[in-house]
Amino acid sequence: MIREHEDVRDYLSSVCSQIRARELHKDIRRELESHLEELVLDKEAEGASREEAVAWAIRQMGDPVTVGRELHRIHKPRMHWGLLLGLIAFLGLGVFVMYSIESSYGAMSPYVYGNFFSTNKLRFIALGLPVLLVFYFMDYRKLKTWSLLMYCLAAASMIYVLLFGQQVSGAKSYLSIWRFSIDVKTVSSYLFIAAAAGLLLDWWKQKRYFWLKSIVSFVLVPFVLYAMVPSVSAILFYLVSYGILCGVITRKWWLALLQTGGLLLMCAAVVITISHRYMKYRLGAFLDPFADSSGGGYMYIRMREALSSAGWWGHGFGAVNPKLQFIHEDFIFTYLVYSFGWGVGIAVAGAAVYFVTRMLHSMGQARETYGKMLIVAAASIIGAQFGYCIGMSLGVLPITSVTFPFVSYGGTHTLMEMAIVGLVLGIYRRKDMIRLSKTF
Repeated sequence: MIREHEDVRDYLSSVCSQIRARELHKDIRRELESHLEELVLDKEAEGASREEAVAWAIRQMGDPVTVGRELHRIHKPRMHWGLLLGLIAFLGLGVFVMYSIESSYGAMSPYVYGNFFSTNKLRFIALGLPVLLVFYFMDYRKLKTWSLLMYCLAAASMIYVLLFGQQVSGAKSYLSIWRFSIDVKTVSSYLFIAAAAGLLLDWWKQKRYFWLKSIVSFVLVPFVLYAMVPSVSAILFYLVSYGILCGVITRKWWLALLQTGGLLLMCAAVVITISHRYMKYRLGAFLDPFADSSGGGYMYIRMREALSSAGWWGHGFGAVNPKLQFIHEDFIFTYLVYSFGWGVGIAVAGAAVYFVTRMLHSMGQARETYGKMLIVAAASIIGAQFGYCIGMSLGVLPITSVTFPFVSYGGTHTLMEMAIVGLVLGIYRRKDMIRLSKTF
């Protein structure tokens, strides 16, 4: 074999020494060996000896340092700077807003609220950085082999927390470990959707019982688990993300919509039938807040008042509004507009759109199908949260528990969102390093 020739081994080693992406060395060696062998056989057919043919073939291939540098330039790791800068901007905004909220809460009740929001936000970001780096540098393709494990872990963790978890704000989805409280509901939703990206691809190739397996595993099971929490927001965002992912994989959008949207409509009809008065009360508060201004419509009215009084420049840093509740979590976009004006609010909404489009741009650049599907899942779940949080804060969508990605207070969602961005950046990083892969 040509690879056993000492001059060939030296040539290939010289080429690979210029290429930093070590995982490419094996493929590049194989490809260069194939070219060298073709040249050697052609030269030997003309009557040259093996030594003469090898020397001639190496000269034809070119200087190994030059060849190696050119291959490194073509296949070197890439950074999606637009996505990274967007992440830094949102995290910085989160710390700034938390500091403003500290001042606001402190002015309202200095003995109740301590100055810990911005400090804890920085801690969450510091914890998230190594998580982001792990997903950035790891070979994301390994996750596909762990799809079933991720699915089982998500389901088992939800069952465990429903049985033994801590109840917070009416939702039994928290697990206390040492000094930390983990929102298992949030973690499991990302695990479910990551598992779906891998398993649906395999099931779609097999075709056998695809729709039955997918609706049972990724629609009914998560729906039941999140309904038992209960968490309307978890059901909504998970099913939206899953429906988009399933539609992209199968290209059968009407069936994907029937899986998710049909289930939501059916369950909504059952809930409305069973809890007619309660649902009528909630829906009435959303459609006409002034009909019950001191009850279900209270927050809708307070949000409208806050937004209408903001103007272009807002009420300033640390603005106090005791009528707005949970401004560090659910209504942080309303607080942004109230404090810093509609100009900042529009800029933040535009930045959210830009961020999601940058994620989708990463999908367009990726060459490998599984990586594309992971980005679809990530962009859909982050985009859905951005959109709903803004719409809810503006009063055009019903109020539910939802955080503004990267900005709202909270450790679990910050860590998971940084992990997602690290994963997307890692997929983009390898877009020119994956040589022989199926293109979507």
